[in-house]
Amino acid sequence: MFNKYIFFLLFPFLFANNLFSKSIDVQGLSKLNINDLQSITSIDIYNDNLQINDLNILLKELSLSDLIYQIDYTETEDQFILKIDESKLIENIYINNNTWIKDDIIIQNLKSRKNSLLKKSKIQNDINIIKTIYKTKGFLNTSVVVTIEKYSIDRINIIFTVEENKQQKINTINFLGNNYFSNNYLNSIISSESIRFYNIFKSGSNLNFDVFEFDKNKIISTYKNEGFTNVRVSFDLKKSSLNNNILTFFIDEGERIKISKVEFSFSDNILNKSIGELKTNFKKDLDKNNNYYSKLLIDDYLEKFNLDLISNNIHNVIIESSSSISTDNFNLLFKSKKKDPLVVNKINITGNSITKNKTIRSKISIEPGEYLNQYLLDKSVNNLKRYPYINNVSTTTKIEDQLVDINLDIDEELKTGNILLAGTFNADTGAGLSFGIEDKNIFGSGNSINGNFSINSEDIKFSLSYKQYPILNPDLTNTYTIFNQDKDYTGSFGYKSATRGVGYTINFKQNDKISYGAGLKYEDIKGHSAVNTTSKSINDNIGNFENYKINLSIKYDSSNNYFYPTDGHVNNINLTFSPEEISDNSFYKLTLMNNNYFQLPKSQNYIFLNNKYGYAKSLDSKLKTIDTFYLGGINFKGFDYKGIGPYDGNIYLGGNEYFTSTIGYGSSFIFDDKDNINIKFFMTSGSIWNSDYTSSSDIDIRTSVGSSLDFITPIGPISFSFASPIEKNNSDKTRSFNFSLGTSF
Repeated sequence: MFNKYIFFLLFPFLFANNLFSKSIDVQGLSKLNINDLQSITSIDIYNDNLQINDLNILLKELSLSDLIYQIDYTETEDQFILKIDESKLIENIYINNNTWIKDDIIIQNLKSRKNSLLKKSKIQNDINIIKTIYKTKGFLNTSVVVTIEKYSIDRINIIFTVEENKQQKINTINFLGNNYFSNNYLNSIISSESIRFYNIFKSGSNLNFDVFEFDKNKIISTYKNEGFTNVRVSFDLKKSSLNNNILTFFIDEGERIKISKVEFSFSDNILNKSIGELKTNFKKDLDKNNNYYSKLLIDDYLEKFNLDLISNNIHNVIIESSSSISTDNFNLLFKSKKKDPLVVNKINITGNSITKNKTIRSKISIEPGEYLNQYLLDKSVNNLKRYPYINNVSTTTKIEDQLVDINLDIDEELKTGNILLAGTFNADTGAGLSFGIEDKNIFGSGNSINGNFSINSEDIKFSLSYKQYPILNPDLTNTYTIFNQDKDYTGSFGYKSATRGVGYTINFKQNDKISYGAGLKYEDIKGHSAVNTTSKSINDNIGNFENYKINLSIKYDSSNNYFYPTDGHVNNINLTFSPEEISDNSFYKLTLMNNNYFQLPKSQNYIFLNNKYGYAKSLDSKLKTIDTFYLGGINFKGFDYKGIGPYDGNIYLGGNEYFTSTIGYGSSFIFDDKDNINIKFFMTSGSIWNSDYTSSSDIDIRTSVGSSLDFITPIGPISFSFASPIEKNNSDKTRSFNFSLGTSF
């Protein structure tokens, strides 16, 4: 009896199941057939009793195939009808209505490709990709519409129509909660840039939250490097009432940790004198830092320790650091660790098509058969990058049985020859014109040749120079020069001169900071066109003279930037000697330069103190004015070019001795660091004296104060300065405004 009830209960469901069982009718196939579809799916397409669950599986599996672009499903009482749109090959991809981003940049990032099958999922991905590209440029509301255009029976064109809408940028960046680092310093380390009305050398940052996240982590890392281990940073982007975008970083600095104890655990074979001095120096520097943790200081001494080991031919030991933190103590340990030294097996050079292999090898400070010295390898790579015919160098190493193969892949500059035509301007000599032809890698040798013709209000000069880099020593350079020069001194010394000559200079770079130079020059000089034949200083320069000059120089440069230093020291000693026995104008001339830059802690601001001194003396009679020093203009702002010193009427005499000393403060506090606009305030004192053509040898001090505005551009600094004398002589000529290409000091 019970079984009968079960049958009557299940009968409607069994009947319904049979009622919804149907066959499949497939429409729209042209290249594919039913057998092709059967190979794609696990469902038996030929079955006339397919259930709705079977249909769902079938639709899913077919839609995943690259051969099918789209499936439309309808249903009758006895059939499931599938209308299939087969995938077609993509003939062309077009991007329409885009202005800010070029077609090529968009197309190369798309998933869809020409001559590939059209797939709906890829199209949706491509829409998201285009929107993402635009987001990185600050377009937050970009819309993309896709149109499929029939090209032929089995080929189509895809058209992406872009509506860019308005681009948005950061107007203001704020920092809240920072006490240790200044706003300017934090702004200098992040990637985001604000854009204001005075920012003329940058375009500002787009609204890109990935960049903001990167900047947040950069701030955190910077704080942790100074011992703020619990620092927390977040950011917020809001619009102001004026519809400006304001990015704010909120900083919770936390407590800064101090180093409680420093230990050195070195093996006996490295306890040499220099290591001991470095240990003492580290403790002194740590004490100057009030024992606060500084990753920069620790890394600096780790490098010094390991370089000292290398210099003492110790290659099987390295020095590392570790730390331990307890409740109240932070302990720092420097320890030695044995390592198996690696020997350079071979050095492979690839990527160079013009520059010869032997030229590149001559610039490398490491050779096969030597122990691998990572410092020398890094130095060699950096040295190669400095040459104008090499864009970049990438290195890889392969180590096997303590032998290492070094691979240097050279990204070479193929076009090293240039023809240059440019207008020039100098605050001292005014506007000019320069024309030059050069090749920085002639015949792939790494040597350079340069021909130059220049003209300005005081000077017409042609010179041809050839610089050779000897294969056997990458730290040596030989320079050969031929020149022909006309000088118009009628507005200053009172005559004109024509000079022809040849010269040779050898330079040796001892290390990254110290270099030496020596040179020999022959000059054939003709002085003519005197403006006053009664002046002794002019007449002594009229006539033909043959001179030989020997030049010696030493330079020490520890500054952080060649064009615009803000930290470090630059010292230069230059001696020129013209021997009495072989020169018509025999003399010697000594010039000393001492520039000091002191960057302030946690800041991009700096103090500078620059000093110059010169002394010259004739060896036979009077020192001719062409060989004297002059003062004013670029080298003493606030005064005119050759505007300081003794005069004979309107004839400038110059001086045998001079000095200048400038103290100043450099900052970008008015402007944004990233706009590369810097302002300096300075005071200069100096004098020029002891001319052989005047009886007075008084050292009359002149002083000026002023400010300069320096724009750091890709071609170098451009400087505008304004200065006024506060101490001067009545005969001095003043000039307040100066403009120059190059640093103001």
